[in-house]
Formats: sequence, C-alpha cells, structure tokens
Amino acid sequence: MNKRITSLCIAVLLAGGLIVAVNAAEVMNWLGAAPAVNLSNNGSVMDESNLAVGPANHTAVIWSDKQSPRSVFLAQSAGQDWITTTLAIVGNQQAWYPTIAYSGTEVIAAWVQGDIRADRSEPRAIMQRDANALNAQTIITPVFGNTEINLVIAPTGMHMIFAATTNSDTQKSPWDLYYTHRYFTATTWATPTIAITHAQVISTEIWNDHMTASILRPQLAVNADGKQLNIVWQQEHKETIQTIPSASTITTRTIWYVSGTWGTEQIHWGVPQQMSPPDQKLVLRPNIAVGSTGKVHIIWVEALQTMQYVNYLRLDTVEPMKITGEAMQMNDAQPTYAMASIDTHGNTLCVVWHGFYTGSKEEITMRCSQNEGTTWQPLINVSENSERLSLFPVVKINDTGQAHVVWTEFRLVSGGFPVPEDVYYRTGTAEVMQVFLPLVLRAR
Repeated sequence: MNKRITSLCIAVLLAGGLIVAVNAAEVMNWLGAAPAVNLSNNGSVMDESNLAVGPANHTAVIWSDKQSPRSVFLAQSAGQDWITTTLAIVGNQQAWYPTIAYSGTEVIAAWVQGDIRADRSEPRAIMQRDANALNAQTIITPVFGNTEINLVIAPTGMHMIFAATTNSDTQKSPWDLYYTHRYFTATTWATPTIAITHAQVISTEIWNDHMTASILRPQLAVNADGKQLNIVWQQEHKETIQTIPSASTITTRTIWYVSGTWGTEQIHWGVPQQMSPPDQKLVLRPNIAVGSTGKVHIIWVEALQTMQYVNYLRLDTVEPMKITGEAMQMNDAQPTYAMASIDTHGNTLCVVWHGFYTGSKEEITMRCSQNEGTTWQPLINVSENSERLSLFPVVKINDTGQAHVVWTEFRLVSGGFPVPEDVYYRTGTAEVMQVFLPLVLRAR
C-alpha cells in the first residue's frame, strides 16, 4: 500500500479514464491499473532498466544482469504474455545504461559495456543490436567516463547521443556530448562526432589536475517529423574559491538545452540555453519530451539538502514549476538523488520519479496532464510497495493513452546499503478527469 492514501469521495472507471475527487497535494493509489509484474524475477539485475512502446500494443523492456554469465535481456509483449530473450552475453564484463526504441514492431537496443563500471578510466564500448539481427555491433570503442547514452527513432532514422571522452585521463579530459546517426537502410552507424564540447557553455580551466567543466546525463527527444532534435544535459562546473592558506572548489550543476535542425549530411546545432534558474545551485538528472504540437517539455531534479523536487518547464512558459508538489525525501543510502522520466502522446503528458513523502523508502510517483502541461492531475503511487526501495523509473505513453512504467526494486542489506534485485512493470490509464487545486502554467 502507498504511504499517504487519500480519502476518495468518488472513484469510478469511465471510458478508460479515472474520475476522482481528491486533493491534488495528496498521493493516491493507481486505481484500475494492472498489478505490477516482476519481469526479471532473478534477484540480480543492474540498477537501471528502460522501456519502449510501439504500435499495436507492442511493449519492450530492457535490463542487464550482474549474475554470471552477465547478460542483456529483452522482454517483449504484444498486449498479452511477456517473452524474455537474451540480447547479448557480456561474460565477465558489465553492461549498463540500456536504451531501447521501436522501428515499426522491431526493437532497436543499445547499451554500454566494459570491465569495471565504477572506474571511469577503464575503456568502454557502446554496443547496439537490432532484435532481429544475429549479433550486436560496436558503435565506438574505446570511450571513457560514465558514457551515458540515449537512443531515439524518428522518420529521419535512428539518433543516438552520449556523454564521454576518448581520453583515459578523465580528470583532465572531461566528457563532451557526442551524436551519431543511422539510416533505416544502413546496417552501421555514422562515426560519432562532438555536438557540444564540455566547455562550450561554461569556460573551463585546469585546477588541481582536474578540468572544471563536464557534461553528464544527456537526454534526446525528436519532433514528429524527425527534423528537430532537442537535447538537455547536466553541466558540471567546479568554481575555484581562493581562501587562505589554500584554494578550494565548489561544484555547481546547471541544466542546459539545445536544438538541432536535421540536414542530409549534418545537424545544424543552435545556441545552447540554460534552463535551470540561477538560484538553483544543485540541479541534475534532466529529461525531455516533445509533444505532437511541437511543444518541448523539460524536467530536472532540484536538491535542497535532504529535500528534493522535480521541476517541470514547458519552453513556451515563464518559469519552471515544482511538479512534485511538496518536497520529497530520499533514503540515507545511495542513490542520494531522485531520478525522473517524462513522456507525451497527443495532449497527454506524464512524469514519474522516485522518492518518498512519508515513511523511509522510495516509491514511484506519477503525475499526468491532459492538456500538455497546462493543468495537472493528482499524484499517483505507481509502485505501491513500502517494503522495498523502488528506484529509477521510466514512463512511456502508447497511442491509446495508456501509461507504461518500469522501475527497479532494491532491498537494504546490513549497513543500509541498497542492492538492486528485480525489474518491475505496470500499466494503467494516464487520465484522471477531475482535478482539485491544479497546478497552472503561465504563458509567456
């Protein structure tokens, strides 16, 4: 059960939408949703999974395993039973940051692979496999750093971004933002090129053998015709503070956005813009979605000591709003920051995140809008499991308006350290028709 179950005056299911009378600041159960499904069911997954929805009720979930022989797994459903297959066996290596998308009804998947994930100076490879292909292919190796990747498929082809460096000295060679593309008729990817350098938006210097600027957590969304690419990322900058008798540094994180126009030979990138307000000093883990009308929706996490918010901004509005309502909290163990995901289809827009409002363990919360973010419906508890830590959610909305969510459940071992166990999936309506005390955007 969830930790703050609201008193419902009315709850009926009508025409696929949930009608409720509820205070918008409360958290309610996901009434009418299917029960959560344990897709991995082996107690040995890596931390993050990913999700894609396709035509005709096709749904796919990807994750990697830490149990020998380590593998990348793909679960698929066409609205009925789930079928799980092994995409790749990585053996003694590790695979992380899996990403997935549909090309028609075929799944296109990618992930990062290397010997030791925690050591950023160890070489990594970005791997990719079409579900119908016999084997995975290497897009680029070696690269270094976190190497966070994101894959999107559009009418113009397959688009991928990642943050990495090609230099093993990750202290003096921070991560740039790379872009690569593959046509549907091709079998290989274009050579990745740098779209945004680590120092393009904030000047950099070397201090104490460390470069002071770097790019992390890039996310990509493409408009309906595939000709406008939209990217957000987390920019880190270490500011040198002169003190006596020595200097020190303060790390500032900001959220940035850039759009690019598709050309047959290259992307024409625009001028990056800072999305996070200057008074938000610790912001991270952004995400982005583009609606059918072309509106760009951006979210990011804002951390204020133990309290955290998810900020939402539509580019044609004045300022971000705290979509989480009141502040949420994280457990004392890692991860110490929330993570949020966003998706849109038609006028429907949904955001999910992990955190808790009461109690001591994270759950997955969702909030949706039926008018592209102008007003917002009540908070929904997706995971409804107060016994485990529910973390790293991803949300997708299919062409019938159903919301699909995946996340990873962790258990706490001795010392309070969280250990990932299994990947869970749940689906239900994204539409709550009656809202009290809505959040309202102000137009520019």
